[in-house]
Amino acid sequence: MIETLFVKQSAIVRHLEAPLLKEREAYLQHLASRGKRQPQLQNISMELLHIVRIMDLQVLRTVKEEEIRTGAQIWSEEEEPRRAIRGNKSSPARFTLTARAWLRFLGQLVVPPTSFYCFDSPLTEFRESVQSRMAVDTLRGYLTRLEKFLRWASAKHETLMSLSLQDIDDYFESNRLRRWRPKTIAAQVQAIKTFLSYAETRGWCRPGLARSIHRPVLRSRDARVSGPSWKDVRRMINDCGGSSCADLRAKAILLLCSVYALRNSEVIHLSLDDFDWRNEIFTVRRAKYGRTQQFPIQYEVGETIIRYLRNGRPDSHCRQLFLSQHAPYRPLKTVGPVVKRRILRLNIESGSRGPHSLRHACATELLRKGTPLRDIANFLGHRDIDSVSTYAKHDQRALRAVAAFSLVGVR
Repeated sequence: MIETLFVKQSAIVRHLEAPLLKEREAYLQHLASRGKRQPQLQNISMELLHIVRIMDLQVLRTVKEEEIRTGAQIWSEEEEPRRAIRGNKSSPARFTLTARAWLRFLGQLVVPPTSFYCFDSPLTEFRESVQSRMAVDTLRGYLTRLEKFLRWASAKHETLMSLSLQDIDDYFESNRLRRWRPKTIAAQVQAIKTFLSYAETRGWCRPGLARSIHRPVLRSRDARVSGPSWKDVRRMINDCGGSSCADLRAKAILLLCSVYALRNSEVIHLSLDDFDWRNEIFTVRRAKYGRTQQFPIQYEVGETIIRYLRNGRPDSHCRQLFLSQHAPYRPLKTVGPVVKRRILRLNIESGSRGPHSLRHACATELLRKGTPLRDIANFLGHRDIDSVSTYAKHDQRALRAVAAFSLVGVR
């Protein structure tokens, strides 16, 4: 592997004679298989030499985070003429990231357990209890907030029963000083209330503790436009008329978010196997309630996705539809930046700038055309029509049209 990366014999000899050659080459082979290019592999190979030298890794052994941080500090303080030229490549953060990734690949990185002592079991039981009723992203957000809270609480208490309202006030006060925004506090409160409500049914905490916690009052956004107009949505789609990989991917994402009103998680979880091109339908796994829906492939959407698959999607064994543009190629974790970038570039007025704004625009357009609420609810994947009113409240014309419908029999 080393001989294929470097040309100068002196460089090849230096890399071959350094310790842990087999382990370094195995990691470089792994990165190459995931799409890393030769210049990237060269930089990483040189970084591995410094990691081995500074951390004195003559033989393979386990390494703790503290040792990596110490090595990164030593690396940053070393004098070297070419240090300024390489810039970020030689920063302590780069040293730390490369060392962690390599040692994790080798199974030699000692990761401290994220334990909350006696709170481990309650949190696990809570997750198992609610995971069938929550969307994956919602549950992940709850657990992230709860882990932060329980980590703080575990330093003060050994059981949930000793947790008091004063403790919860202290927790939020300590984070208020960190300038948490009201929206962040409200989300944290909701997660803690939900967890403590479940804990109360299990007899883990004091009765009435969850009811004593009150969410902060958030300012209403009713006066703001929550999504772009349909005319602006079409402007965004037309703006992706180029043949670059970025434009092809962006256009496919914008069409799926606007034409089918898909949520962020529903787009990123689409796979190549979800598209039945022979029957011209595709399957969506809804983020909420674990349901699936099938939609006909609209002509413009189908043509755009085919163009992306042929000319914009990198070659990869990954089955997810949308991948990153640069190696190593991975499934997208969010399409938010793709949508936000287009909204900002075109100076489009929109209260929110993520993929949900396009879902709002789609629902509002359907209301404007007089589509019945039940049909819109089914199209959006809602279980009832109450949620559709969220999209209608910003459009007075749509509200008047909805008011003209007969709702007899609709439940």
